[in-house]
Amino acid sequence: MVEEPSDRPEWLRETIQLLVDGTAMEREKLLARVEKTPDGPLLKGSDDDWGLGQVATHLLIVERGVALTGLRLAQGGPPGRTGQPRPAAGDVSRAGIQSLAEKTVATAERLVKEFPADPDLKATARHPYYGDLNCFGWLLMLPEHYRAHLLALDRGRPSAL
Repeated sequence: MVEEPSDRPEWLRETIQLLVDGTAMEREKLLARVEKTPDGPLLKGSDDDWGLGQVATHLLIVERGVALTGLRLAQGGPPGRTGQPRPAAGDVSRAGIQSLAEKTVATAERLVKEFPADPDLKATARHPYYGDLNCFGWLLMLPEHYRAHLLALDRGRPSAL
């Protein structure tokens, strides 16, 4: 066993691609659900009990933010702003969700392209629930975030955080 295998940069690239692919699968499930939901149910919700449109908006915004936070940390830069975007039901639209989805896909592509072969593992940023996380701590939660919100909706539980 060696400390620094010669294929480590390629292995890290594959790991990030797998993470992005897994997150994309969850995003696609969300967007398929959005697409088949009529406008009435899609756009309903409140600050305390988010509807599907609010959940979709939140998840897409968070995915972009987390991907960029993870990338910045991996590159040794400042993480940028972190926090929990809370979309108001009145601000949600089908066109807005589609626009966010397109931006999110572009950000995922950027993450794969720009993730360094030798990421900074010491740099951290404070997560609102889990404390200080490095680049992998931030990135590994992406698909689970989608699953948690969609499961809450499926179970009829409030999805607002």
